[in-house]
This record gives sequence, C-alpha cells and structure tokens, in this order.
Amino acid sequence: MRKHGLPGISARNTAMAEVITDLPPIVVSDLFGIHPNTAFAWAQYAQNTWAEYLEAVQDVE
Repeated sequence: MRKHGLPGISARNTAMAEVITDLPPIVVSDLFGIHPNTAFAWAQYAQNTWAEYLEAVQDVE
C-alpha cells in the first residue's frame, strides 16, 4: 500500500471501525486475530456494543 502512497495504519483503522459497526466484537476478534478485549474496546470507540440489540431481542421474547 505504501508503494501507492496509501498509509497502512489508517487503512487498517478504517477497516476496523467499519467492520465493528456490523459485527459483534467477538466475531471481529476472530476475523482480525486480535484479543476479544481489544475488539470490545474498538466497539466502544465506535459506540456499538450490541447492548441495544440484546435488549430488543429480550423484549420480543
């Protein structure tokens, strides 16, 4: 990526922020090979902890 003038760390961070909004942190930790706590920290950073989803699912049942 550097060969084409693209910064690697920015691209990685952008990819992480994008995927963490679509998938649960534990799935992201498996996909990226990072510790689950790191994925959870990214989810908090992206303000996507899935708490609202879990509450909604419990309300339906």
